[in-house]
Amino acid sequence: MDYWNFIRRTEEGEIVDEKDFDRKVSEVSADVVRKYDIRYTPGEPVPSDDALADRLFKAALELFERVGIFIIDTRKVVTFSRDEITAELAAAPEQVVYGTGNEMVVVPHRTVEDERDPVAFFSAVGTPVEEENFVKIAQSYAQEPLADTFSGPLITTYRGMPIASGSPVEVEAGIWNVVKLREAARFAGRPNIPIHNFMSVAERTDATIAAARPEFGVQENDGLFTAAIAEMKIDFERLKRIAFQIHTPYVIGGLYGPLMGGYAGGPEGTAVILVAHHLLGLFAFKAQRHNGFPINIHQTCNTTREMLWLVSVSGQAIARNSKLVTVANAFMASGPCTEMITCELAAHSVAATVSGWHLNPCAVARNRHPNHCSGMEPRIHAEVGRTAARGGLTRKDASKIVLRLLDLYEKNIKDAPIGKTFSECYDVTTVRPTDEYLSLWEETKKKLVPLGLDFKHLDR
Repeated sequence: MDYWNFIRRTEEGEIVDEKDFDRKVSEVSADVVRKYDIRYTPGEPVPSDDALADRLFKAALELFERVGIFIIDTRKVVTFSRDEITAELAAAPEQVVYGTGNEMVVVPHRTVEDERDPVAFFSAVGTPVEEENFVKIAQSYAQEPLADTFSGPLITTYRGMPIASGSPVEVEAGIWNVVKLREAARFAGRPNIPIHNFMSVAERTDATIAAARPEFGVQENDGLFTAAIAEMKIDFERLKRIAFQIHTPYVIGGLYGPLMGGYAGGPEGTAVILVAHHLLGLFAFKAQRHNGFPINIHQTCNTTREMLWLVSVSGQAIARNSKLVTVANAFMASGPCTEMITCELAAHSVAATVSGWHLNPCAVARNRHPNHCSGMEPRIHAEVGRTAARGGLTRKDASKIVLRLLDLYEKNIKDAPIGKTFSECYDVTTVRPTDEYLSLWEETKKKLVPLGLDFKHLDR
């Protein structure tokens, strides 16, 4: 669909009360879960039922057709026919390209049990940090050999001033954010590594446009995320960003975070909503790649048993029934330099990799605690994902591994340790992880090998 045809529709139709829309999302979600027999299997956190994945995709198509997208500014709902949805899926890109030259990364559509390496998008995923720590923390991500792209953490103040939405400070902080990300790339020895999301600090479109300039460090085939509003909503601020981005050489990323325990309901309904959000991204964002970060509303992570099932089955549904480029965001309950974080990261990576996702690690310590992040967490996640893919891990194999890992950490989810800050688990002068953190990961690897993860695959 032509983008301006979509924009025209945002002003058409009757006004709908937002609460009525929320109620409809909940009701239709429950209806299609029953109709298509979508059932959560706690004993099989990585399901291997192709028919289930296909039914889930059909359920999401029906939900999207019946519910549509709520436009907050106009209080209108944009809906689409099944023919329009099918055509948009057929026209979607099946690969995207980040970077140029020797840092170019081709990101293809992945299939279920795909033995190709998942592309690894290293990121702090919005973890708050102070300005003085930003560059070194960002460098710790960019310098990792398995980092195909990177992005940075989040500053909440600039020069001691709060970064208020719509303020002049937001514009300046946005420019600073881009400058410092590229500076971190240079310090990492990778000046041209792609930045898959060059703007995390600015909410308003004008600040993003102000910063999106090559003289500040944004390069061709860098990327920018635009997030949907849970559930199935967008606003003009997001659409203005897309109206700008479709005229640029920057990769358009859609970001979708349905909340399990909210209007989407339990794991089954949230899985349907997550798949439906990918359709929202095609129409509203013209997204070229899609990031899924479903969150347990009570635990603020996606490594609980239900969430791993949700990540797995929704990935399989999209991988089997479309050619979309999909990436799974990992949200951990625990923090850096803990045994629990290594187990959570491994469980999420295994479940996502065999289910057709690329990998975007990761938010840690529930993404709440300042400076609790480092490049070591995505290293763990990426090493496990690459090992799983290269080792030809099946979904049944993956489910057994995830069950064993859940035994190690599941009971601690509610009271997960927040771990150590960057300065406690890295040498801040050399920007290298401490021997303690490296040893901790090596010990976890030894436990994973007999479960079916042979890390020797990393050497080829």
